[in-house]
Formats: sequence, structure tokens, C-alpha cells
Amino acid sequence: MVAAPVPADAQTGPLAVTGIDHVGINVPDADRAIAFFAQLFGTHVLTDVRPAPISPAWKRRFHWHASSRLKRMVMLQEPDGSKIELFQYAGPLMSRARPHEDDAAETHIAFKAHDPEATLAAVRRLGLPVLNAPATGPDGSRWVYMLTPWGSQIELVFAPDG
Repeated sequence: MVAAPVPADAQTGPLAVTGIDHVGINVPDADRAIAFFAQLFGTHVLTDVRPAPISPAWKRRFHWHASSRLKRMVMLQEPDGSKIELFQYAGPLMSRARPHEDDAAETHIAFKAHDPEATLAAVRRLGLPVLNAPATGPDGSRWVYMLTPWGSQIELVFAPDG
């Protein structure tokens, strides 16, 4: 299901938002994801909910498989205050296949980081795949992609001033 495009309207300007509160990602195992983010990024659990059954109307509105259930919702917080919300679902029709990077879907989370050499050494010590050598952007920032244990992409961004 795709939402209808918003028509251009000269009376509507940008929303008065102040930033991103959190990023939500689906994970196959919440315990494993909690441990991963805590070990690598220093997150801690803010909330950990095992919700009541979700109504069929909600599932239709949010484009879920009717047979799926939400097993767990966990909100993690980074040391800088930014948050990651983890969703663990179960159901016989769910796909575990990851879309291709160029398919229409969310692709990655990017974290600000320091000290590329030490950071990449820590990632490699954990046996996590690094997808590229650090690349340098036009602004002098450096970036590299890695994979989580369940195959999601994470980008590490290193500011030019360290």
C-alpha cells in the first residue's frame, strides 16, 4: 500500500519539527539486537514491552500480514540521547528476505563516530562484515558501512574535525 502523493500547495510550508526522535527497525531477535547495540554503541534499554494482541483493523491500516503478531517493542537510547526502537514480529507469512539496497525501502542507520581506525578495529574484532574501505565525502567527512549480525546495514560517519 502506497500513500497518495501530497499535492503542491503554496499555503503549506515545512512542518515545524525539531529533529529526529528515533529510528525504528525490525529485528529477528530482540535480545540479540539489544546486546549488539549495547556492546557496540553503548545503548541502554528505556522501555521493553510485550504488547497485547493487535487488532485486525490496526494490521490493515499499517499493512501487516493478518497472521503476524508483534512479540516485542524495545526502545534503546544512545549515550547522546538519540534512540532506536526495535520491533520483533512473528508470523507464518513474514518474509526474512532482505530487499536489495536499491529497492524502495529503508536501507540503513547512520551513526556519528570518532576515530575511524579504532572503531573499525572494534567492528572487525566482533567479526562483523565491513562493506567498504572508508570513503571521503566532499565535506571531508569519512564514512563506512557494516552489517549487523542479522544483516541490516549500519553506516559509521566520521566528521572531518574528528
